[in-house]
Amino acid sequence: LYAPTFIILVLTCMLVLSRQLQFIQSSDIDSIATTTYNNDNIPSCFRAREHNISASHYGNMPKPFINLGMPKMGSTSLQSFFKCGHYNSSHYECGKEFCADCMKRAVANGNPPLSSCGENYDAFVQLDDGSMFPQIEYLNEIHREKPNSTLLLTFRPMADWYKSITHWPPNADKINKPLLMSNRMKRANITNFPSGKGTNEAEFSNWFCGHVERVREFVALHPSHALVEVDIMNNNVGVRLGEVFGIESSCWGHSNKNPVMESDQ
Repeated sequence: LYAPTFIILVLTCMLVLSRQLQFIQSSDIDSIATTTYNNDNIPSCFRAREHNISASHYGNMPKPFINLGMPKMGSTSLQSFFKCGHYNSSHYECGKEFCADCMKRAVANGNPPLSSCGENYDAFVQLDDGSMFPQIEYLNEIHREKPNSTLLLTFRPMADWYKSITHWPPNADKINKPLLMSNRMKRANITNFPSGKGTNEAEFSNWFCGHVERVREFVALHPSHALVEVDIMNNNVGVRLGEVFGIESSCWGHSNKNPVMESDQ
């Protein structure tokens, strides 16, 4: 008499458990976004590695210094840091045009992307314009031109990053939503991030994770590069960058904050 009821109860429990597992898998990245990077349970692609460069190279890193990280992840602070250290640094603009536009044209014409857009730069702290990403599309070309360059990756909690790109530039979320950086990325059809992707934090986080893994694998295949990974939220980031690049730690500071959102970088 009770067998059908028991079977229904078991099937119902299995269905509920299955849905819970699906939710856990889909929300994994959302939950790690608010956890500190010191938590070993967080996937390594969301944590900056601090001991992957020999201290014997500190203060003598080969130029140029090229940030392969994402926008709104401390690029303006890096720009201020290198300029404070008396390096000639480019921040998304190469001369009178966007670096992304210049590098796209250079590669299309068979020319090297970096020197074609600024021979005198010691550092390129942001290559993209929020739509075109040379650090993704032209990584091989950058390596061929500067095989000994020092590469950087910046990190911040995914929840903070997502909040930043969905509210930048300030007030665009209220008056001009197509202008939002997140919406421009969604339209851009970037490698591994096709048009239409980016509907939520998890999709942006997955893309970021894939980019980090690709860069790390690339450097492992091309060990002539040093890869400096920077957690911009770490209280000791100025000290670490100062040691690595031989610049006063006081040169580091958070810049380009959204006046509407104090946590932006």
